[in-house]
Amino acid sequence: MPTDIKHRINALAEKYYPEMVRLRRTIHENPELAFAEFATSALVADTLEKTGLSVKRGVARTGVVASLHGNETGGTPALQATRVVALRSDMDALPIQEATGLPFASKNPGKMHACGHDSHTAIGLGAAMILSELKDEISGEVRFLFQPSEELVPGGAPYMIEEGALDGVSKVFGLHVLSQADAGTVGFCPGEMMASADELYITIKGKSGHGARPHLTVDPIVVTAEVILALQTLISRNLDPFAHGVISICSIHGGFAPNIVPPEIKLIGTLRSMSREWRRFAHERIHEIVNGICYSARAEAEIRIESGYPVLVNDDAETAFADSCARELFGDDRVFRAERLMASEDFAYYLEKVPGTFYRLGIRNEAQGITADIHNDHFTIDESSMKAGAAMQAYLAIRALSQG
Repeated sequence: MPTDIKHRINALAEKYYPEMVRLRRTIHENPELAFAEFATSALVADTLEKTGLSVKRGVARTGVVASLHGNETGGTPALQATRVVALRSDMDALPIQEATGLPFASKNPGKMHACGHDSHTAIGLGAAMILSELKDEISGEVRFLFQPSEELVPGGAPYMIEEGALDGVSKVFGLHVLSQADAGTVGFCPGEMMASADELYITIKGKSGHGARPHLTVDPIVVTAEVILALQTLISRNLDPFAHGVISICSIHGGFAPNIVPPEIKLIGTLRSMSREWRRFAHERIHEIVNGICYSARAEAEIRIESGYPVLVNDDAETAFADSCARELFGDDRVFRAERLMASEDFAYYLEKVPGTFYRLGIRNEAQGITADIHNDHFTIDESSMKAGAAMQAYLAIRALSQG
């Protein structure tokens, strides 16, 4: 591989930066929710076809899978055939009313790209443009996965995988913007990086009656109070103090008058974990705690736990590789250690199948007032960060394929 490849990639990122900005603003102005990314998908597919890639539309409903085959002939034909590296971008927006006041703010009421997926998509397209000019340096195939529905459980990743997006892939890489890091920096975290996320739906059933005669009722409100407090021991007394987990009851519904004990109370909450094993244990323990308290109070419980995204576990070797690539491309001062988060990401499904890593791209610019966090109605990015994102994805692909 030529030693000047880093400089060529950075130069091409500068070349295609105006087009990345145009694409990002077009997508930002026309946000679409999970599995409804029809215009976004069409824009992506059309752009990739014009760039010369082989494109498959309609994957996982609105997803796009594109392939770029290199001209490099190093290695045996068998080795060449096995070299496939995937780069993933997500495309969906959030049900948020935008309040940024940007000239390219959302034109779709109640919908907004408040998580940076518009920039992820533009970065993916930018990486495809860069790599299309570097075919002679590519030893194999770069596969671009433009995925629908990252924001809505069960996510688009399982459907992409089911429809063959990872077939033959040996490594997979993805990125996500980070509001807490300066624009153009990149961060890596080996091992468990993001939590699993499960939804809890609990109904406590009692016996209704007059509030002045509670002894003739089975008060589900009192039982609910005990359940909520007891569930906190799932973390404080059942989880290793050096481990990570969260349980939060975020919604309580029940009761309709000041003097009537209601028949039931409904609870909704979230369970987060960094361990597959403890996650399974926690599911069992929730049933034991809730049913035990209800039994002691002569109440009944209905418990439903909907499993969301799994724990996102970055491959140690691929994370170290990506970190070294970033230092080669940008220098040590633009690389940081990314922190673990109790948020979740369906990129975890790809990493269950193929080694790779999910990393962070800084987009913060305090001088320009770009500081709002994701999922906020004032969220935006320093668009210059997309140059670093596209360059990083392109360099990762070329370097990973050159390893064989």
